[in-house]
Amino acid sequence: MVLIQGDNGQGKTNLLEAIYMLAVAKSPRASSDRALVRRVPGEDETYARIAAVVRRGDQDLRVQIDFRAVVSPTGDGAPAGEVDASTPQSVSVQKYVRVDGIPRRASDLVGQVNAVMFGADDLQLVYGPPAERRRYLDVLISQHDRTYLKALQRYQRVVSQRNHLLRMIRDGASRAEELEFWDERLVTEGKQVMARRARTILSLADVARPIHSALTDGGDCLHVGYRPNAEAGGDDSEDGLGERLVAGIAANRRREIAQGVTVTGPHRDDLQILIDGMDAAAYASRGQSRTAVLALRLAEASYLARESGQRPILLLDDALSELDASRRARLLDAISGYEQCLITTADVESVEGPYLAKMKRLRAHGGTIDAA
Repeated sequence: MVLIQGDNGQGKTNLLEAIYMLAVAKSPRASSDRALVRRVPGEDETYARIAAVVRRGDQDLRVQIDFRAVVSPTGDGAPAGEVDASTPQSVSVQKYVRVDGIPRRASDLVGQVNAVMFGADDLQLVYGPPAERRRYLDVLISQHDRTYLKALQRYQRVVSQRNHLLRMIRDGASRAEELEFWDERLVTEGKQVMARRARTILSLADVARPIHSALTDGGDCLHVGYRPNAEAGGDDSEDGLGERLVAGIAANRRREIAQGVTVTGPHRDDLQILIDGMDAAAYASRGQSRTAVLALRLAEASYLARESGQRPILLLDDALSELDASRRARLLDAISGYEQCLITTADVESVEGPYLAKMKRLRAHGGTIDAA
């Protein structure tokens, strides 16, 4: 285990975020690449790079993401560096991915390096909207299943095109009969996504339950379930989900045209998290919710190791806070066997001596990392 200690705002989380980006090609925190690159005042272009050498078996793999942030000229045509700092400016960010020096698409980076990250925002898996839980599932499955990633990308394009057509039908510019082609595509791609999610959640729940029990010393029972956005009834096989999607599309036809959006399909799925049979979002304490999410992350790591044959890098950002001493000890016991685990903390005293002695310690200060 590697402990990265330091006060708040010194760069601990940035290090873990950079490692995680090399696994999934996206930031776990920023909603856009533009937020990742700090511009240099007065400069029209700024560059940034994230790179690492990853040991897989007896081979080294170099992964790299380069960013180029460009400030567009202002409306009066003057170069961005020559205008007043208060003048609104447009910034665009270009992203370039390389694997062993070869240019690749961002989607090709996913799965080259497996990583699991727990961060402060992970409580949104319990308290946040369904989109947070869908993203969790999509990232998990995509790291080892490129077929799923491609199906998900195709499905998202179908929803976008279908929404455009629904708005045209609502405005009288197209006919409802034109939806037939996109309905078929929605079912074809959607049932693949939903069936894979159903299988994954079933496997994940089986792994998460004993991990959660160990973290709580058997005090709480965690249940994770799939809540597909499809008509009730039937099974969760691919064909069964396809039939339920067909029924849902037919039942919601008028509503979709009136609203101009697709309301049936896996883009409205959700993940159910229960503690002792109760909805965690409504009834769990923050400590209970934090423990449940940690169990999900550790289950994710075990699942990825089993499915991909690669043990993922475990990244725990401030995971020890808000846990009592017994749960901290059980968490450290659980992660001590991982091949590589990086933990950040602003409070070294929260780590008891026997665990601290086993760790390699680094210090973050002013954006640099040194030996503690």
